Amino acid sequence: MNDALRMLQRAAPVMPVAHFNSLEHAQACAELFAEAKVPTVEVTLRHPQAWQMVKIFKDCMPFAKIGVGTVINRRQMLRAADEADFVISPGFSAELSILARKTLTPYIPGIATASELMAAMNEEHRVFKCFPAAAIGGVALIKSLSAPFPEVSFCPTGGISQANYHDYLALDSVACVGGSWIVPSEEALKKDREGFLTMLKDLYSS
Repeated sequence: MNDALRMLQRAAPVMPVAHFNSLEHAQACAELFAEAKVPTVEVTLRHPQAWQMVKIFKDCMPFAKIGVGTVINRRQMLRAADEADFVISPGFSAELSILARKTLTPYIPGIATASELMAAMNEEHRVFKCFPAAAIGGVALIKSLSAPFPEVSFCPTGGISQANYHDYLALDSVACVGGSWIVPSEEALKKDREGFLTMLKDLYSS
C-alpha cells in the first residue's frame, strides 16, 4: 500500500494515461516525455502492441516509473509484474490483489462504489483509481467517499481534463489525477511538439 501511495505522489499532479495508435506514436511520445522529465506514465493495454510500447517507455525513460494500465486478468498481471513498475486496473479483483502481493508489485485497483472500496480495503488496499470519475459523480463522489473512508487516497481517471483537474487536486484525498489530455496525438505532435513540451515542463516543475 505504501508503495502504491508513493507511486501516486511521485506522479503528481497528473499521471499520463497513455493509449497510442502505433509503435511510432509511442516512440515519439516517449521521447517527448523523456525530454520533459515526466516522472510516471501509465501505458494502457488497449493496443495489440501495448507490451512493446511499455518496453519503449522503459528504454527511453530509465529515470521514470512506467506502469501498465487496464490490467484485468491473471495473465496480464503476471506479465506486468515482470515488465513494469506498477499495475493499475479499472476495477477491483481479489485474485489480482493476491497476485500483486505475491509478486511484490505495487497495485492500484479501480473502484466506483463504496461497496467496491470496502471489498478492496478488506484486501489491505488504501490507494485507488476512481474510474470512470466524471461519469460516476466526479468531485462530489470523491468528497462523499472520503468522509466515511478518510484513510484512503485516490487517483481519479476518466473524463478529467485541463479544464477541471485542479478541482480534483484540491481534495485532500486525491494524490494525483490520471489524464489522457497530456498525451498528444500524432497530429498534435507534428503541429506543435514544442508547445506540448513547454506544457509538460511547466506541469511537472510547478
